[in-house]
Amino acid sequence: MSGQTSPSAVEGYHTALSSGLSMTHLQICGLEKNVDGLGARVEALDKKIDRNQAQIIELLTQLVGQRSAAG
Repeated sequence: MSGQTSPSAVEGYHTALSSGLSMTHLQICGLEKNVDGLGARVEALDKKIDRNQAQIIELLTQLVGQRSAAG
C-alpha cells in the first residue's frame, strides 16, 4: 500500500458538487453578459421605432396637408 486512502463518499460528493457549482457559476456569468447585450440592442431598437413613428407621422401630416390644399 502506498499510504494513500481513497476518498470517502462524502469527499467525492463534495468534489462533484463543487465542480458543478463552478460550472453553473460560469454559465450564469455568460448569461448575464448576454442579457446585458440584449438590453443595449432593445434600447437601440426602441429608438429606431421612435424615429420611424415620427417619420410616419410627418409623412401623414404632409399628405393630409396636400389633400387639404387640393380640396
